[in-house]
Amino acid sequence: MNEKELYSIVDPKEALKRGNLFEYYFWPYKYVADLSPKSERESLMMNIQKYSFAAHELYLYLDIYPDDKQAIGLYNQYKEMCEKYTKEYEIKYGCILLDSNENYPWGWINSPWPWERI
Repeated sequence: MNEKELYSIVDPKEALKRGNLFEYYFWPYKYVADLSPKSERESLMMNIQKYSFAAHELYLYLDIYPDDKQAIGLYNQYKEMCEKYTKEYEIKYGCILLDSNENYPWGWINSPWPWERI
C-alpha cells in the first residue's frame, strides 16, 4: 500500500453508511445505508456507532501497520469520541453496555425496544 492510499479515509459517518473506512478498499455496490436520525436519542446512538465503527476499522488496520503514528492518533481520537457519546447517551437514556457504571445494568429492559419507535 503506498502513502496516498494509506491515508485516504472517509468521514466516520460516510464510513458507517458505506461499511468501509478506507477509500481504496471500497467497491461501490447497490445499497448504501440511509442514516437519518429522527430524534436526539437516535443522533447520539448514530454518533456512538460511527465512531465505534471507525475506531474498529483502524484497530484492524493497526494489526497490520502497528507503527503508523497517524493511524494510532486517529484511532485514539475516534475511541475518545465514542466514549464521550456513550457517556452522554447513558446519562440521558440509561446504559447501553454491560460494563456500564449504571447502578442496575439491566435497566435497559424498561427502555423502548428497537422496533418500538419513539
